[in-house]
Amino acid sequence: MGVSLNISDKDIKKMKVKKTRTREKTSKKKSIFFYVLFTVLVLILGGGIYFVYKGYKIGKDLGFNFQPGKLVESKEEPELKKDSTDGHTNILLVGIDTRENTGLLNTDAIMVASYNHNTKETVLISIPRDFHAQVKPDVYWFNKINSAYYLAEGKQEGTGLPTLQSIVEEIVGLEIQYYAMIDFKGFVELIDSVDGVYVNVENSFTDYMYPDGNRYQTVSFEAGPQLMDGETALKYSRSRHSQQNGEGSDYARARRQQKVIAAFKDTVLSSETLLNPSKVMSLLTSVQDNLKISEFNLNDIQAGVSILQNASNLSTYSFVLDPNAGNRELIKTTNTIGYGIGPISGLGNYEDINEYITLVQKYPSLYSETPSIYIYNAGLGYQETYNNTVSLRDTLKYLNIRFMGTRYEDKEGVTIFSNKDDEFTESVNTLAKYLETENKTKPEYITTRLNGEDITILWGKEESPEEVVSEDNSE
Repeated sequence: MGVSLNISDKDIKKMKVKKTRTREKTSKKKSIFFYVLFTVLVLILGGGIYFVYKGYKIGKDLGFNFQPGKLVESKEEPELKKDSTDGHTNILLVGIDTRENTGLLNTDAIMVASYNHNTKETVLISIPRDFHAQVKPDVYWFNKINSAYYLAEGKQEGTGLPTLQSIVEEIVGLEIQYYAMIDFKGFVELIDSVDGVYVNVENSFTDYMYPDGNRYQTVSFEAGPQLMDGETALKYSRSRHSQQNGEGSDYARARRQQKVIAAFKDTVLSSETLLNPSKVMSLLTSVQDNLKISEFNLNDIQAGVSILQNASNLSTYSFVLDPNAGNRELIKTTNTIGYGIGPISGLGNYEDINEYITLVQKYPSLYSETPSIYIYNAGLGYQETYNNTVSLRDTLKYLNIRFMGTRYEDKEGVTIFSNKDDEFTESVNTLAKYLETENKTKPEYITTRLNGEDITILWGKEESPEEVVSEDNSE
Protein backbone atom coordinates (compact mmCIF):
# COMPACT_ATOMS: atom_id res chain seq x y z
CA MET A 1 0.00 0.00 0.00
CA GLY A 2 1.50 3.28 -0.94
CA VAL A 3 2.02 6.18 1.39
CA SER A 4 0.91 9.55 0.26
CA LEU A 5 2.92 12.61 1.37
CA ASN A 6 1.19 15.87 1.13
CA ILE A 7 4.05 18.35 0.64
CA SER A 8 3.24 21.78 -0.52
CA ASP A 9 5.33 23.85 -2.96
CA LYS A 10 6.21 26.15 -0.05
CA ASP A 11 7.73 23.25 1.95
CA ILE A 12 9.75 22.11 -1.07
CA LYS A 13 11.15 25.64 -1.47
CA LYS A 14 12.20 25.72 2.21
CA MET A 15 13.99 22.35 1.85
CA LYS A 16 15.94 23.58 -1.19
CA VAL A 17 17.04 26.72 0.63
CA LYS A 18 18.22 24.69 3.66
CA LYS A 19 20.16 22.24 1.44
CA THR A 20 21.84 25.09 -0.41
CA ARG A 21 22.90 26.76 2.86
CA THR A 22 24.29 23.44 4.17
CA ARG A 23 26.29 22.97 0.96
CA GLU A 24 27.57 26.56 1.17
CA LYS A 25 28.60 26.04 4.81
CA THR A 26 30.46 22.80 3.96
CA SER A 27 32.14 24.48 0.99
CA LYS A 28 33.19 27.36 3.22
CA LYS A 29 34.75 24.95 5.73
CA LYS A 30 36.67 23.25 2.93
CA SER A 31 37.85 26.62 1.62
CA ILE A 32 39.13 27.63 5.04
CA PHE A 33 40.94 24.26 5.40
CA PHE A 34 42.62 24.51 2.02
CA TYR A 35 43.49 28.16 2.62
CA VAL A 36 45.22 27.29 5.90
CA LEU A 37 47.00 24.34 4.27
CA PHE A 38 48.08 26.51 1.35
CA THR A 39 49.34 29.20 3.74
CA VAL A 40 51.39 26.64 5.69
CA LEU A 41 52.85 25.23 2.48
CA VAL A 42 53.74 28.71 1.26
CA LEU A 43 55.47 29.45 4.56
CA ILE A 44 57.37 26.15 4.44
CA LEU A 45 58.31 26.44 0.80
CA GLY A 46 59.02 30.13 1.16
CA GLY A 47 61.38 29.43 4.04
CA GLY A 48 63.02 26.67 2.05
CA ILE A 49 63.40 28.89 -0.98
CA TYR A 50 64.89 31.60 1.23
CA PHE A 51 67.43 29.19 2.68
CA VAL A 52 68.23 27.80 -0.78
CA TYR A 53 68.58 31.29 -2.22
CA LYS A 54 70.54 32.55 0.76
CA GLY A 55 72.81 29.51 0.68
CA TYR A 56 73.33 29.87 -3.08
CA LYS A 57 74.03 33.61 -2.76
CA ILE A 58 76.58 33.02 0.00
CA GLY A 59 78.11 30.13 -1.90
CA LYS A 60 78.44 32.27 -5.02
CA ASP A 61 80.13 35.02 -3.01
CA LEU A 62 82.54 32.49 -1.53
CA GLY A 63 83.49 31.01 -4.91
CA PHE A 64 80.84 28.41 -5.77
CA ASN A 65 80.98 27.54 -9.48
CA PHE A 66 77.41 26.52 -10.38
CA GLN A 67 77.26 24.30 -13.45
CA PRO A 68 73.68 23.26 -14.40
CA GLY A 69 75.00 20.31 -16.38
CA LYS A 70 76.33 18.84 -13.14
CA LEU A 71 72.75 18.47 -11.86
CA VAL A 72 72.30 15.45 -14.09
CA GLU A 73 72.73 12.38 -11.92
CA SER A 74 76.13 10.81 -12.44
CA LYS A 75 76.92 7.15 -11.96
CA GLU A 76 80.36 8.05 -10.66
CA GLU A 77 80.89 8.70 -6.94
CA PRO A 78 81.72 12.41 -6.39
CA GLU A 79 85.28 12.97 -5.16
CA LEU A 80 87.31 15.87 -3.86
CA LYS A 81 90.29 16.91 -5.93
CA LYS A 82 93.42 14.90 -5.08
CA ASP A 83 97.14 15.31 -5.60
CA SER A 84 98.83 13.38 -8.37
CA THR A 85 101.25 11.42 -6.17
CA ASP A 86 99.56 9.78 -3.19
CA GLY A 87 95.87 10.63 -3.61
CA HIS A 88 95.55 12.98 -0.64
CA THR A 89 93.40 16.11 -0.61
CA ASN A 90 95.40 19.07 0.70
CA ILE A 91 93.87 22.33 1.91
CA LEU A 92 95.72 25.54 2.80
CA LEU A 93 94.15 27.27 5.83
CA VAL A 94 95.19 30.87 6.48
CA GLY A 95 94.37 33.31 9.27
CA ILE A 96 95.09 36.95 8.42
CA ASP A 97 95.67 39.97 10.66
CA THR A 98 93.46 42.82 9.41
CA ARG A 99 93.53 45.02 12.48
CA GLU A 100 92.69 48.66 11.93
CA ASN A 101 95.42 51.33 11.66
CA THR A 102 98.21 48.84 10.89
CA GLY A 103 98.04 48.83 7.10
CA LEU A 104 99.43 45.29 7.17
CA LEU A 105 97.99 42.03 5.92
CA ASN A 106 100.14 39.52 7.77
CA THR A 107 99.08 35.89 7.59
CA ASP A 108 99.88 34.88 11.16
CA ALA A 109 98.30 31.43 10.92
CA ILE A 110 99.41 29.19 8.04
CA MET A 111 98.32 25.58 8.11
CA VAL A 112 97.97 22.68 5.66
CA ALA A 113 95.30 20.05 6.26
CA SER A 114 96.07 16.81 4.40
CA TYR A 115 93.24 14.26 4.21
CA ASN A 116 93.98 10.59 3.50
CA HIS A 117 90.94 9.11 1.74
CA ASN A 118 91.99 5.53 2.49
CA THR A 119 92.68 5.79 6.22
CA LYS A 120 90.25 8.68 6.93
CA GLU A 121 93.10 10.46 8.73
CA THR A 122 93.80 14.19 8.61
CA VAL A 123 97.26 15.63 9.21
CA LEU A 124 97.54 19.30 10.24
CA ILE A 125 100.90 20.94 9.48
CA SER A 126 101.55 24.46 10.81
CA ILE A 127 104.23 26.74 9.36
CA PRO A 128 105.25 29.37 11.96
CA ARG A 129 105.04 33.03 10.98
CA ASP A 130 108.82 33.46 11.45
CA PHE A 131 109.73 30.80 8.88
CA HIS A 132 111.90 32.44 6.20
CA ALA A 133 110.91 31.87 2.58
CA GLN A 134 111.42 33.50 -0.78
CA VAL A 135 108.50 35.29 -2.43
CA LYS A 136 109.06 34.27 -6.04
CA PRO A 137 109.46 35.38 -8.75
CA ASP A 138 109.70 39.10 -7.99
CA VAL A 139 111.51 39.10 -4.63
CA TYR A 140 114.96 37.57 -4.52
CA TRP A 141 115.60 37.67 -0.79
CA PHE A 142 114.08 35.72 2.07
CA ASN A 143 111.38 37.19 4.32
CA LYS A 144 109.17 35.85 7.07
CA ILE A 145 106.49 33.79 5.40
CA ASN A 146 103.71 35.76 7.07
CA SER A 147 104.60 38.73 4.83
CA ALA A 148 104.34 36.81 1.54
CA TYR A 149 100.64 37.55 1.02
CA TYR A 150 101.13 41.24 1.79
CA LEU A 151 104.11 41.60 -0.55
CA ALA A 152 102.32 39.87 -3.44
CA GLU A 153 99.10 41.84 -2.96
CA GLY A 154 101.13 45.04 -2.91
CA LYS A 155 102.47 44.28 -6.37
CA GLN A 156 99.23 42.98 -7.86
CA GLU A 157 95.86 42.64 -6.17
CA GLY A 158 94.51 39.10 -6.16
CA THR A 159 97.90 37.39 -6.29
CA GLY A 160 98.43 37.09 -2.53
CA LEU A 161 96.84 33.70 -1.92
CA PRO A 162 98.15 32.00 -5.09
CA THR A 163 101.64 33.25 -4.23
CA LEU A 164 101.40 32.02 -0.65
CA GLN A 165 100.03 28.70 -1.91
CA SER A 166 103.01 28.15 -4.23
CA ILE A 167 105.47 28.92 -1.40
CA VAL A 168 103.74 26.52 1.01
CA GLU A 169 103.64 23.79 -1.66
CA GLU A 170 107.39 24.11 -2.08
CA ILE A 171 108.05 23.95 1.67
CA VAL A 172 105.88 20.94 2.49
CA GLY A 173 106.25 19.19 -0.86
CA LEU A 174 102.51 18.76 -1.39
CA GLU A 175 100.12 19.83 -4.13
CA ILE A 176 97.36 21.99 -2.66
CA GLN A 177 93.88 21.54 -4.13
CA TYR A 178 91.91 24.09 -2.07
CA TYR A 179 92.59 27.13 0.09
CA ALA A 180 90.66 29.29 2.54
CA MET A 181 91.66 32.51 4.32
CA ILE A 182 89.75 34.12 7.17
CA ASP A 183 90.37 37.34 9.09
CA PHE A 184 90.12 37.92 12.84
CA LYS A 185 86.57 39.26 12.68
CA GLY A 186 85.41 36.27 10.67
CA PHE A 187 87.18 33.91 13.08
CA VAL A 188 85.31 35.40 16.05
CA GLU A 189 81.96 35.28 14.27
CA LEU A 190 82.60 31.74 13.05
CA ILE A 191 83.15 30.47 16.61
CA ASP A 192 80.15 32.42 17.92
CA SER A 193 77.93 31.04 15.13
CA VAL A 194 78.17 27.57 16.70
CA ASP A 195 77.79 28.94 20.26
CA GLY A 196 81.48 28.51 21.08
CA VAL A 197 83.86 25.56 21.14
CA TYR A 198 85.17 23.33 23.92
CA VAL A 199 88.95 23.45 24.17
CA ASN A 200 91.15 21.51 26.59
CA VAL A 201 93.76 24.06 27.69
CA GLU A 202 96.94 22.08 28.27
CA ASN A 203 98.91 24.66 30.29
CA SER A 204 97.89 27.59 32.46
CA PHE A 205 99.46 30.87 31.33
CA THR A 206 99.19 34.67 31.49
CA ASP A 207 100.14 37.06 28.70
CA TYR A 208 100.68 40.68 29.81
CA MET A 209 101.37 41.90 26.26
CA TYR A 210 98.37 40.77 24.23
CA PRO A 211 97.85 43.36 21.45
CA ASP A 212 94.78 45.57 21.84
CA GLY A 213 94.92 48.22 19.13
CA ASN A 214 97.83 50.49 20.01
CA ARG A 215 97.97 49.17 23.59
CA TYR A 216 98.37 45.88 25.41
CA GLN A 217 96.00 43.96 27.64
CA THR A 218 96.44 41.02 29.99
CA VAL A 219 94.89 37.66 29.13
CA SER A 220 94.97 34.53 31.29
CA PHE A 221 93.97 30.92 30.83
CA GLU A 222 93.63 28.15 33.37
CA ALA A 223 94.45 24.56 32.46
CA GLY A 224 91.53 22.26 31.76
CA PRO A 225 88.56 21.90 29.38
CA GLN A 226 86.47 25.02 28.88
CA LEU A 227 83.90 26.58 26.56
CA MET A 228 85.34 29.50 24.57
CA ASP A 229 83.39 32.12 22.69
CA GLY A 230 84.86 33.77 19.60
CA GLU A 231 86.83 36.51 21.37
CA THR A 232 88.25 34.09 23.94
CA ALA A 233 89.23 31.56 21.27
CA LEU A 234 90.95 34.34 19.29
CA LYS A 235 92.99 35.44 22.31
CA TYR A 236 93.90 31.83 23.08
CA SER A 237 94.99 31.33 19.46
CA ARG A 238 96.98 34.56 19.14
CA SER A 239 98.76 34.93 22.48
CA ARG A 240 102.57 34.47 22.27
CA HIS A 241 104.20 36.59 24.99
CA SER A 242 103.60 34.51 28.11
CA GLN A 243 106.59 33.58 30.28
CA GLN A 244 104.87 30.50 31.72
CA ASN A 245 104.90 26.81 30.84
CA GLY A 246 106.48 27.26 27.42
CA GLU A 247 103.45 29.12 26.04
CA GLY A 248 105.34 32.28 25.04
CA SER A 249 106.36 31.35 21.51
CA ASP A 250 105.02 31.30 18.00
CA TYR A 251 105.31 27.50 18.07
CA ALA A 252 103.10 27.20 21.14
CA ARG A 253 100.64 29.54 19.47
CA ALA A 254 100.56 27.34 16.35
CA ARG A 255 99.73 24.32 18.51
CA ARG A 256 96.93 26.22 20.22
CA GLN A 257 95.55 27.26 16.83
CA GLN A 258 95.43 23.60 15.86
CA LYS A 259 93.54 22.82 19.06
CA VAL A 260 90.90 25.42 18.24
CA ILE A 261 90.60 24.19 14.63
CA ALA A 262 90.11 20.61 15.88
CA ALA A 263 87.54 21.77 18.45
CA PHE A 264 85.64 23.74 15.81
CA LYS A 265 85.67 20.71 13.49
CA ASP A 266 84.21 18.53 16.25
CA THR A 267 81.49 21.09 16.95
CA VAL A 268 80.51 21.58 13.31
CA LEU A 269 80.43 17.84 12.67
CA SER A 270 78.15 17.25 15.63
CA SER A 271 74.60 16.32 14.73
CA GLU A 272 73.28 19.31 16.71
CA THR A 273 74.96 21.75 14.34
CA LEU A 274 74.49 19.87 11.07
CA LEU A 275 70.77 19.30 11.70
CA ASN A 276 70.07 22.90 12.74
CA PRO A 277 69.36 25.03 9.62
CA SER A 278 69.58 28.33 11.52
CA LYS A 279 73.04 27.41 12.85
CA VAL A 280 74.24 26.33 9.42
CA MET A 281 72.93 29.57 7.90
CA SER A 282 74.45 31.60 10.73
CA LEU A 283 77.76 29.85 10.17
CA LEU A 284 77.68 30.63 6.43
CA THR A 285 76.58 34.22 6.95
CA SER A 286 79.36 34.85 9.46
CA VAL A 287 82.08 34.01 6.96
CA GLN A 288 80.52 35.53 3.85
CA ASP A 289 82.38 38.85 4.08
CA ASN A 290 85.43 37.63 5.96
CA LEU A 291 86.55 34.64 3.96
CA LYS A 292 88.43 34.07 0.72
CA ILE A 293 88.21 30.59 -0.70
CA SER A 294 89.31 28.73 -3.83
CA GLU A 295 86.65 27.89 -6.41
CA PHE A 296 84.49 24.87 -5.67
CA ASN A 297 81.58 23.21 -7.45
CA LEU A 298 78.68 20.86 -6.83
CA ASN A 299 80.92 17.79 -7.10
CA ASP A 300 83.15 19.18 -4.32
CA ILE A 301 80.10 19.78 -2.11
CA GLN A 302 78.70 16.29 -2.69
CA ALA A 303 82.09 14.71 -1.98
CA GLY A 304 82.44 16.76 1.19
CA VAL A 305 78.99 15.70 2.41
CA SER A 306 79.92 12.06 1.77
CA ILE A 307 83.00 12.46 4.00
CA LEU A 308 80.94 14.18 6.71
CA GLN A 309 78.56 11.24 6.80
CA ASN A 310 81.46 9.18 8.17
CA ALA A 311 82.77 11.96 10.40
CA SER A 312 82.92 9.70 13.48
CA ASN A 313 85.79 7.79 11.86
CA LEU A 314 87.97 10.84 11.24
CA SER A 315 91.28 11.10 13.12
CA THR A 316 93.41 14.25 13.26
CA TYR A 317 97.16 14.51 13.95
CA SER A 318 98.95 17.83 14.48
CA PHE A 319 102.50 18.92 13.59
CA VAL A 320 104.41 22.22 13.74
CA LEU A 321 107.51 22.96 11.67
CA ASP A 322 109.56 24.32 14.57
CA PRO A 323 113.12 23.53 15.77
CA ASN A 324 111.80 20.47 17.68
CA ALA A 325 110.27 18.89 14.56
CA GLY A 326 111.82 15.73 13.14
CA ASN A 327 114.01 14.93 16.16
CA ARG A 328 115.59 18.42 15.84
CA GLU A 329 117.05 17.51 12.44
CA LEU A 330 115.05 19.87 10.21
CA ILE A 331 114.65 23.45 11.47
CA LYS A 332 117.00 25.94 13.11
CA THR A 333 116.87 29.56 14.18
CA THR A 334 118.51 31.97 11.78
CA ASN A 335 119.63 35.58 12.05
CA THR A 336 120.15 36.04 8.31
CA ILE A 337 117.43 38.69 8.15
CA GLY A 338 116.55 39.47 11.73
CA TYR A 339 115.15 36.70 13.92
CA GLY A 340 113.56 33.78 12.14
CA ILE A 341 113.73 30.08 11.46
CA GLY A 342 114.62 28.06 8.39
CA PRO A 343 115.83 24.65 7.18
CA ILE A 344 119.04 23.30 8.74
CA SER A 345 120.13 22.39 5.19
CA GLY A 346 119.93 26.07 4.16
CA LEU A 347 117.36 28.70 3.25
CA GLY A 348 115.24 27.55 0.34
CA ASN A 349 116.33 23.91 0.66
CA TYR A 350 113.23 21.91 1.56
CA GLU A 351 114.22 18.38 0.55
CA ASP A 352 114.48 17.10 4.14
CA ILE A 353 111.22 18.78 5.17
CA ASN A 354 109.45 17.25 2.15
CA GLU A 355 110.74 13.81 3.17
CA TYR A 356 109.59 14.35 6.75
CA ILE A 357 106.08 15.38 5.62
CA THR A 358 105.84 12.24 3.46
CA LEU A 359 106.66 10.09 6.50
CA VAL A 360 104.20 12.06 8.64
CA GLN A 361 101.45 11.32 6.13
CA LYS A 362 102.34 7.62 6.02
CA TYR A 363 102.79 7.09 9.79
CA PRO A 364 100.90 9.99 11.43
CA SER A 365 100.39 8.36 14.83
CA LEU A 366 104.06 7.36 15.17
CA TYR A 367 105.40 10.79 14.22
CA SER A 368 102.76 12.52 16.33
CA GLU A 369 103.70 10.62 19.50
CA THR A 370 107.46 10.93 18.72
CA PRO A 371 108.61 8.24 21.18
CA SER A 372 112.22 7.45 21.95
CA ILE A 373 112.83 3.94 20.55
CA TYR A 374 115.76 1.88 21.91
CA ILE A 375 116.70 -1.43 20.33
CA TYR A 376 118.53 -4.31 22.06
CA ASN A 377 120.07 -7.51 20.83
CA ALA A 378 118.19 -10.25 22.69
CA GLY A 379 119.47 -13.30 20.82
CA LEU A 380 119.62 -12.40 17.12
CA GLY A 381 123.25 -11.34 17.35
CA TYR A 382 125.02 -8.03 17.92
CA GLN A 383 125.88 -7.23 14.29
CA GLU A 384 122.58 -8.45 12.90
CA THR A 385 120.62 -6.34 15.40
CA TYR A 386 122.80 -3.31 14.69
CA ASN A 387 122.19 -3.73 10.94
CA ASN A 388 118.45 -4.00 11.52
CA THR A 389 118.56 -0.82 13.62
CA VAL A 390 120.34 1.07 10.84
CA SER A 391 117.79 -0.19 8.33
CA LEU A 392 114.87 0.87 10.54
CA ARG A 393 116.45 4.26 11.13
CA ASP A 394 116.86 4.76 7.38
CA THR A 395 113.19 3.92 6.81
CA LEU A 396 111.74 5.86 9.75
CA LYS A 397 113.91 8.96 9.55
CA TYR A 398 113.67 11.87 11.97
CA LEU A 399 112.76 9.64 14.93
CA ASN A 400 114.88 8.99 18.02
CA ILE A 401 115.92 5.39 17.26
CA ARG A 402 119.04 4.01 19.00
CA PHE A 403 120.92 0.72 19.15
CA MET A 404 121.75 -0.09 22.78
CA GLY A 405 123.88 -3.24 22.42
CA THR A 406 123.24 -6.71 23.80
CA ARG A 407 120.78 -7.22 26.64
CA TYR A 408 119.95 -10.95 26.35
CA GLU A 409 121.29 -13.80 24.25
CA ASP A 410 118.62 -16.49 24.52
CA LYS A 411 115.32 -14.82 23.57
CA GLU A 412 113.27 -15.54 20.47
CA GLY A 413 111.32 -13.33 18.09
CA VAL A 414 110.83 -9.56 18.03
CA THR A 415 109.11 -7.96 21.02
CA ILE A 416 107.92 -4.33 21.08
CA PHE A 417 106.40 -2.65 24.12
CA SER A 418 105.80 0.71 25.76
CA ASN A 419 107.49 1.49 29.06
CA LYS A 420 104.71 3.88 30.04
CA ASP A 421 101.25 2.64 30.90
CA ASP A 422 98.55 3.66 28.40
CA GLU A 423 101.00 5.73 26.35
CA PHE A 424 102.48 5.26 22.88
CA THR A 425 99.94 2.55 22.08
CA GLU A 426 99.51 3.67 18.48
CA SER A 427 103.27 3.84 17.96
CA VAL A 428 103.72 0.31 19.31
CA ASN A 429 100.97 -0.95 16.97
CA THR A 430 102.55 0.83 13.99
CA LEU A 431 106.01 -0.59 14.71
CA ALA A 432 104.65 -4.07 15.37
CA LYS A 433 102.81 -4.03 12.05
CA TYR A 434 105.91 -2.84 10.23
CA LEU A 435 108.16 -5.49 11.86
CA GLU A 436 105.47 -8.17 11.53
CA THR A 437 105.26 -9.22 15.15
CA GLU A 438 102.39 -9.86 17.53
CA ASN A 439 104.55 -9.53 20.67
CA LYS A 440 103.47 -6.19 22.11
CA THR A 441 103.43 -6.93 25.83
CA LYS A 442 106.30 -6.22 28.20
CA PRO A 443 107.91 -9.59 29.12
CA GLU A 444 107.85 -10.60 32.77
CA TYR A 445 111.63 -10.88 32.85
CA ILE A 446 111.91 -7.10 32.23
CA THR A 447 111.68 -5.52 35.68
CA THR A 448 113.03 -2.03 34.92
CA ARG A 449 112.62 0.67 32.25
CA LEU A 450 116.02 -0.34 30.93
CA ASN A 451 117.52 3.02 29.82
CA GLY A 452 114.43 5.16 30.32
CA GLU A 453 113.17 4.99 26.73
CA ASP A 454 109.52 5.25 25.76
CA ILE A 455 109.46 2.14 23.56
CA THR A 456 111.73 -0.91 23.73
CA ILE A 457 112.43 -3.34 20.89
CA LEU A 458 114.01 -6.67 21.83
CA TRP A 459 115.42 -8.43 18.78
CA GLY A 460 115.70 -12.13 19.54
CA LYS A 461 116.74 -14.97 17.32
CA GLU A 462 114.28 -16.45 14.88
CA GLU A 463 111.58 -18.40 16.63
CA SER A 464 111.87 -22.15 16.44
CA PRO A 465 109.20 -23.76 14.28
CA GLU A 466 106.53 -25.47 16.31
CA GLU A 467 106.95 -29.22 16.52
CA VAL A 468 104.34 -31.00 14.53
CA VAL A 469 103.18 -34.13 16.28
CA SER A 470 101.66 -36.68 13.94
CA GLU A 471 99.62 -39.51 15.27
CA ASP A 472 100.44 -42.98 14.01
CA ASN A 473 97.14 -44.63 13.46
CA SER A 474 98.59 -47.84 12.19
CA GLU A 475 98.41 -50.86 14.40
